[in-house]
Amino acid sequence: MDMSKVHIWAGINHDDTNVFEKYFELDYSDPDRDIDDPDYNVCQFCKDIDERWYDEDLIGVFRTEELSNIKEFLGELSVSTEIEIEIQNTCIEKGFENINSMFYYMDPELVISDENKLYNKLTYIGVFDTDL
Repeated sequence: MDMSKVHIWAGINHDDTNVFEKYFELDYSDPDRDIDDPDYNVCQFCKDIDERWYDEDLIGVFRTEELSNIKEFLGELSVSTEIEIEIQNTCIEKGFENINSMFYYMDPELVISDENKLYNKLTYIGVFDTDL
């Protein structure tokens, strides 16, 4: 089976839900406007990954009010146990084990140019193999 790649961001974000979700909001205000149109409103997530658009079918966003162990969030991913452990260890190395927010994006061609910046106040964990 071919392996695909999943990019993962995780951490703590206490923003209002609307503010948190606006980060990912694509512009559908004018169905005749192409994403290359200078008036197209590029979402902040797209700006952060140096894209004009992203495929909503390839993203997953998870958020809770209370902090939870990263393991609880990793259950949302379709990755092997070994990869789960690798992700968990990477989070611990980056300084956190308990989070309230995580999102992933499955695009094997995506290159994250700045792995040290915060994305919607979350840390880029890395890119990992997935069996989806």
